[in-house]
Amino acid sequence: MNSVTKIPFVLMLCVVFFAGCASFETTNFSGDFVRTTDVSSLDTFSYRHTMVSGMVYRSSSQELVMKELSQEVLTQELAARGYEAVPADEDFYVVSKWRKEINMSAAEAVRYSLYVEIYEAATDTVFWRAELPYIFNAMQWSEARIAQTLSMAIQGFPSRVEKDPNLPNVQ
Repeated sequence: MNSVTKIPFVLMLCVVFFAGCASFETTNFSGDFVRTTDVSSLDTFSYRHTMVSGMVYRSSSQELVMKELSQEVLTQELAARGYEAVPADEDFYVVSKWRKEINMSAAEAVRYSLYVEIYEAATDTVFWRAELPYIFNAMQWSEARIAQTLSMAIQGFPSRVEKDPNLPNVQ
């Protein structure tokens, strides 16, 4: 092999080697619609619950903090987008799911995943979901990290659509 053909071959080997070392964690943090819905009909919401599952938590206070912060942060984020929080008769409701699990492809094996789902209240069907698998490792657990992760999860949800009463109804 001459030296001209050795260089591309060596470069290709380096690329293959470093690609094998890469981490395949999610870098896309925005959620998306999972089915068609009329966003203009959404004005009010409620926070339904937080589900925490997976491996044993260091303390029961950790689980409690995750539940409280989930409700607080997601409620604030949706209110900032123009939706009104109500105790009943909501147009949609929010559910968050935290999982503490083992990620075999990462150096820090025990990691947290977050799933935020938004359901249409009238039909109890999910129409928007954000999935943040293995978003941070267990050693990074803090209230600030929980709040930051929740804000990232909901960042792709649209703001409330202001209805113009002067426009005709096309329904």
